[in-house]
Amino acid sequence: MFGWVAALLSVALLSGSTAVAASKRIAHAKTKSKPAPKCVAAPKEEPIAVAGAKVAMFGFSGDDAEPIRRQIQHLFKSKGLKINTALRPVDSAEQYREMAVTLNLIAYVEGEVEIDGAGGSVTIFIRSGTTGLRIASATFSGDRHELAANVGKELWAGVGPALGRAFADAAKPRKLEHEPMRINAGTPLTDSDPTD
Repeated sequence: MFGWVAALLSVALLSGSTAVAASKRIAHAKTKSKPAPKCVAAPKEEPIAVAGAKVAMFGFSGDDAEPIRRQIQHLFKSKGLKINTALRPVDSAEQYREMAVTLNLIAYVEGEVEIDGAGGSVTIFIRSGTTGLRIASATFSGDRHELAANVGKELWAGVGPALGRAFADAAKPRKLEHEPMRINAGTPLTDSDPTD
């Protein structure tokens, strides 16, 4: 009887020692893993989805503003935006919201240009169509002759994410703040027979 128990114990000890040895090999193998590369590429940003969206671009204030405005129009059109340039600014955020709902706009673009001698600066403001409030701005300064080109190259990095958020906000269903106006103009006219 003792022989049988001793055999079982020896088998258990041997299998336990091999399990311990195997776990040591696995642990040892884990410690010798390859080092992580030092240069890890940053995860790519998701493209900003605004293609087909409508934006209103108001006239820019300041001297020599038209070349900069045209450059921004070209940039936005290359990104797939549709631009409405026939609108004028309104007075309140509520009016901006109502105009955005009526005309299916996601945002408004405004700009201020200041030229001082050979230098200049431009500030671009993005106003949300959903809230009617400014959601982003970007300011550029430099040589007045290179200002439009610099804005065209660098503007999208500054305002593109804000336009993407405005597009996502505009796509969400929204509740109208006011019911449509109904005018009671008096009693309805009835057709009377002229032969009576």
